Amino acid sequence: MRMWLATPLLILAIASPASADPAPRKVDSDYTLLRSAPGSFVIGTAYKPWSVRIDGGRQTYTWARVGGNLNRCFWIFYNATTAGGHTMSKACGPAREYPSGEEFKRRFTNGMIGSNAQGNDGQPIKLRPHGACVAQNGKIDGWGNVEPWRTVSRPSHTLAGALTLGVDDAATNSRNTVKWRYVTRDGAYALIHATKYGKSNGKDHQAWFFIRRDCLPI
Repeated sequence: MRMWLATPLLILAIASPASADPAPRKVDSDYTLLRSAPGSFVIGTAYKPWSVRIDGGRQTYTWARVGGNLNRCFWIFYNATTAGGHTMSKACGPAREYPSGEEFKRRFTNGMIGSNAQGNDGQPIKLRPHGACVAQNGKIDGWGNVEPWRTVSRPSHTLAGALTLGVDDAATNSRNTVKWRYVTRDGAYALIHATKYGKSNGKDHQAWFFIRRDCLPI
């Protein structure tokens, strides 16, 4: 008789609304940059309408599990997500921050970082395609994500023709200049900031993205 009573109680516990994960928000802009810590290094991009399970409150940057083709926890700009309930999803566990120091270098890069200066978004460098970097009709592709924490990068969300090469002479040299932030853990890609291509406001084209490391002389 005791076993008969225990069974329905177990079923009720599983079906209880209190144990259900709240409905996710969605990315509500063309894109939003994903970071290793609030306001710190960009490590990826989320796109509309990817799911976002908020796990870190309503700060400027919040800790959340991002869906799409990533399904991983990042720091994301809270206002780039749709409105919804404020129940925490518990999809990520305690927030983890990777500051722009030795821990970040070890987890996300091959040790090469373009600049650590406060307020500096990278080291200026001239595009120089060679090796695995192929320029087609004077254009170079980029990627929104390469998952730099992996031992082998996994590029996704191609930004076709993201960069256009200018004529290689003194008068137009600046047209081929971008800023590089770091080289990925496997050494294959570099995160760059290319303001001539786009912006960082979540609309239209983005200015932060990854390109093949062989597009740069580093």
